Amino acid sequence: MTTKQDTQADVLPYEEPSGIEQFQETLREYGVTRAVTYGLLGVFLVWTLFPVYWLVTATLKTRQTLLSFPPQWIPLDAQFGNFAQLFAQRPDFVQFIINSTVVTITTTILATTIGAMAAYAFVTFDYPYNLDFHLPFYILSTRFMPPIVTIIPLFVIFRGVGLVNSLQGLILVYTMFNIPFAVWMMKGFFEEVPDSLIESAMIDGHTHLGAFFKIVLPLVKPGLIASAIFTTIITWNELLFAVILALNANAMTVPVGLASFVTKFSVQWINMSVGATIALVPVLLFAFIARQQLVRGFSMGAVGK
Repeated sequence: MTTKQDTQADVLPYEEPSGIEQFQETLREYGVTRAVTYGLLGVFLVWTLFPVYWLVTATLKTRQTLLSFPPQWIPLDAQFGNFAQLFAQRPDFVQFIINSTVVTITTTILATTIGAMAAYAFVTFDYPYNLDFHLPFYILSTRFMPPIVTIIPLFVIFRGVGLVNSLQGLILVYTMFNIPFAVWMMKGFFEEVPDSLIESAMIDGHTHLGAFFKIVLPLVKPGLIASAIFTTIITWNELLFAVILALNANAMTVPVGLASFVTKFSVQWINMSVGATIALVPVLLFAFIARQQLVRGFSMGAVGK
């Protein structure tokens, strides 16, 4: 007895592979395709990570070795005292790190929380005139214009209300500019949650606020962490608003502190390299710890209903 597959196989004529297909199959058999792929990935990896390698090795060199030509790729005489030298010459750098930590953590919590609640509202509730579709785009459109356009009005407003040279002012600005990104990113994750779960929670006596915190939020935890990581990176590395709104050491952040190593007389290359390496560690550590949740968040947000 012939099956459906056998009938289809008898009907479909055999086609001889083309020359290109045969050539590709030959390359796969000899492993050439895989070798070329890994080779290109290796070149891209070296191209991407070399600046980081040069930055880290610069912290172990002297100024003469760092600026020598031909360059010394591997520090032969490591100068571990460069780290102590930074804090001895610039003790205020510790304050910069504390300021950046406070601003980044507070901004991440506020922007992610507000963004998640707004995204839940856009997905759950019905708005007139199809605003549940248009409002997220309108919110995101506030990020379309360059930040330099808004810095002068913000400075005038903040100076009038006494928020210049304060961590509260930086937190307010960073939260305001990160909320659109958090809303747009979190909206895709909340759309993955079945409506039946929210309806079941409401039948069981939960309010929308209770369903949000007890039912929905645990389900979108990977997306929440992914949004928090990006908000953290953006806030920790931001320079433009900080250099305008924070003019003294009590409110300066790490990027402003690194920029201060460039003076009109010289560039403190060693101190800048040490400070940049220290500033690089927290973000990399945070991303490494949350890497699994970050990957899950990307895969969850990529799947549509």
